[in-house]
Amino acid sequence: MKNLLLLCLIIPQFAFGMIGLKVGDLAPDINIKDTEGKSFNFSKNSQTTIAVFYRGAWCPYCLKQLKNIQSELVEKVSGKAQIVAISVDKMKIAKKMKRNNKFSFTVLTDPKAKSLKAFNIINKLSDDLVAKYKSSYKIDVEGDSGETHHMVAHPAVFIIKDGQITFADIHKDYKKRTENSKILEAL
Repeated sequence: MKNLLLLCLIIPQFAFGMIGLKVGDLAPDINIKDTEGKSFNFSKNSQTTIAVFYRGAWCPYCLKQLKNIQSELVEKVSGKAQIVAISVDKMKIAKKMKRNNKFSFTVLTDPKAKSLKAFNIINKLSDDLVAKYKSSYKIDVEGDSGETHHMVAHPAVFIIKDGQITFADIHKDYKKRTENSKILEAL
């Protein structure tokens, strides 16, 4: 009976594919660049970090979230935490997005998707969807990343303190995003 109960608890985790690092996990020890070319490391950063993973500058849901973070969170977390936004956009695209939207927070560029892999939040777009985005919406996923891997992030927010994840909120539905009030509560 105990074995049956254990199987009932474990099988759904494998069947539905658990995604994302969890609270209590160590932040990945990887380096990626910001739009100024400076290296950023999630595990070796001394400041509390709010890491916002977004699909790309082409995503209207992502831009809405990032604009809300700029207008609602930046001042409130000043002195308590730094905000970094991460996508697979190449440097040129990430710089343009940051400049055009006047984002004051750090924007990280990760075309090889190292951080997505490390945080276990990869959303691999099908070839058909990438083609549809390009033909129907003029969204060039490959052009924006400079890669053909078709990986984007599941929208996610992690808070990292002293190298450890203290908050994790991941969405498989790209239309859903972490509420700013939840981020503030978690700080």
